[in-house]
Amino acid sequence: MKAAGYAFALCLAATAPALPLGGCTGTDPATGSRIFTAGMSPEREASIGRANHPKFVKMFGGEYGSRELKEYIASIGRFLASTSELPDLEFTFTILNSPTANAFAAPGGYIYLTRGLLTLANDEAEIAAVLAHEIGHVTARHGARSHGRTVIATIGMIGLNVLGSGRYDDLARLGTTGALRSFSREHEHEADRLAIRYLARAGYDPGAMGRFLTRLRDSSRLDAKRRGASPDAVDRFNYLATHPAPIERIGRATRMARAVNVNGPITARDIYFSKISGIVFGDDREQGFVRGRDFLHPAARFAFRVPPGFSLFNSPDAVAAFGPARERILFDQEQRRFAGSMISYLRDFWAGGRRLAQLEALRVNGVEAATATTRLRTRDGALDARLAAYRTPDQSIYRFIFLTPPDRTRALSIAFRRALRSFRVLTSEEAARLKPYRLRIVTVGNRDSIESLAHRQPFADYRVERFAVLNGISPGASLRPGTNLKLVVEDSGNGR
Repeated sequence: MKAAGYAFALCLAATAPALPLGGCTGTDPATGSRIFTAGMSPEREASIGRANHPKFVKMFGGEYGSRELKEYIASIGRFLASTSELPDLEFTFTILNSPTANAFAAPGGYIYLTRGLLTLANDEAEIAAVLAHEIGHVTARHGARSHGRTVIATIGMIGLNVLGSGRYDDLARLGTTGALRSFSREHEHEADRLAIRYLARAGYDPGAMGRFLTRLRDSSRLDAKRRGASPDAVDRFNYLATHPAPIERIGRATRMARAVNVNGPITARDIYFSKISGIVFGDDREQGFVRGRDFLHPAARFAFRVPPGFSLFNSPDAVAAFGPARERILFDQEQRRFAGSMISYLRDFWAGGRRLAQLEALRVNGVEAATATTRLRTRDGALDARLAAYRTPDQSIYRFIFLTPPDRTRALSIAFRRALRSFRVLTSEEAARLKPYRLRIVTVGNRDSIESLAHRQPFADYRVERFAVLNGISPGASLRPGTNLKLVVEDSGNGR
């Protein structure tokens, strides 16, 4: 259970409305055209990037990878950057310890990608496509251009509430929502176009861009399916998405790649697989593990179990479970200290004086706890909520929100009470036995099938779909003996 998403815009300082606009233009190195930057010079961009680099690394769980893996990724990035319009810019390439498949660029040539993204790519050309895309954001000065647009928006619409409603809903007041910012559709498309250019100049397969975006889309569709949402929703361009990959964008990237001719393009699949074999897949010990219906956190030493039919998702800030209808379970940690009772914490501190029902103190597996119910007003209509808070022996406070549409509350009442009472402290022996999953490279044998390999993975649901997405296998495809594929396995104690 730290925030993910494009961080380029996050590090741009707010600008006062009275800033003069004259002379606040610059040049886009990728096109040579004049752009409005509100005075954001390349030197200022570099300064912002340097200042924020340690913050980004910390925000995303620290750096990840062996020296060999880090140098391998950096060497690809440096090669691509040398083909760009800023070959003399000193780019910095960092692998982040995050399971989410994501990449972003910060001003001054700071490029980040996650280990989760490394596990999703199927060859070196696909990783090169991601790095080239982020390099494109830098060479086109999208950060400075976004800064200029922000200044204009600030001047024209001071006090605009970007959520549109003019108020935060009840869930926001309970501290369970957040916001991410990303580049515009125009910037994403321009970065794709520049990525194709840099891939071709470097001799990589330009089609890798479309292939990786397809896998990103397939992964998003599977996640939506596991959350009980419509997979088709991922085809709507979402400006808050960390890496939007709707079908329209994939088609555009594929068409651009077909228009570029590269003789003997580089893919380097086997080399890439040799570099990523053994890396952590999914969450590590500091983030906690999803194991079927159980969430277990060996570092913080707690565990709980959600009801049957719920799919668990871990994120940097919270754990969420999604039921078959609109039922949701949210779990997080209180960041503030509280010395009073859990009853007082829930009633007076967390709920903030909200009207509560069924307020009671509990002992849950030896842990002090309290629970109550209330009704929340959200953008999706009224929801019944059961709140629960726990204080562990180390004085940490953890909390649940169980959410149901009113017509489902009675049916799930017992299941939620069982989940509430499943919270427990892990013993040191239990915590020591918990290890992350890792990625291994296997060679397809004569008797192997998609189903047989998929069922070797330690997942409780969607094994075949997960295996297919991981390896970019199309529906109805068959495996060719001798082919190398990725497989998620239990930790054997050897990895990167």
